[in-house]
Amino acid sequence: MPLPAPSALSGKWQVAAIWRWLGLLALTSVILLWLACLLALRVPVTFITRNIALPPAVEALHGSARAGRAVLQGGTVLLWESGFHLLPLPHLRSDLTLEGPGTRLTGWAAAGLSGLQLNDIDGRAGPALAQLVPGAWACDMTARVSRVAFSWGWRSAGSSGEISLPAGTCTRGTRETTLPPLTLALGTQGRTAVARLSAPEEVELAQATVSRDRQIGVTIKPAAADVFPVLPRGGPISVEIPF
Repeated sequence: MPLPAPSALSGKWQVAAIWRWLGLLALTSVILLWLACLLALRVPVTFITRNIALPPAVEALHGSARAGRAVLQGGTVLLWESGFHLLPLPHLRSDLTLEGPGTRLTGWAAAGLSGLQLNDIDGRAGPALAQLVPGAWACDMTARVSRVAFSWGWRSAGSSGEISLPAGTCTRGTRETTLPPLTLALGTQGRTAVARLSAPEEVELAQATVSRDRQIGVTIKPAAADVFPVLPRGGPISVEIPF
């Protein structure tokens, strides 16, 4: 039986050695990336945000990127616990809890090579939560948040879940309005996230879309003026906002 030529054996050993070195290099890179992320998670959150203009609603920050809390106006607190994961793709995951007067929301967020995600947001949102938004009306209702999710990937955006609001009264200054029960249903059309606001008997009041080409579209239906007197009658009214 003829034996392989010495040059052929030498070539095979060289190829095998190259693959071994490439595998070792990849493993070392992953380990170094993991260690770097672990160190970054221990940096105080105040150091990370020192050059960032925080919203006026944020009163104080405590802890690190790995575990900490943000104290918001009105006694609301956002808590997070974060960790770095390698599978299925390297990403940072944070378990989130938002607590305050009449409010308790839980869920998790992730950021990595596949994009940004906000998942499994569930719980209740009290009236004080709306006051974190400048110029918002003061309402006496508590919203129910059910399995809300939002994703922003390289090629598409998506959403799911539902937010329901019972009937109640909202005021701002001397103005007052009574609202019927409202439902905000989140979904996905193609590569676009869609939110539909409706009143009882599935009367659609408005629709908003967020597309991957950085466009927010808002359409206000004629029926919205019957629920929100401050809105003009007629329509529908459509606005597109780039971001």
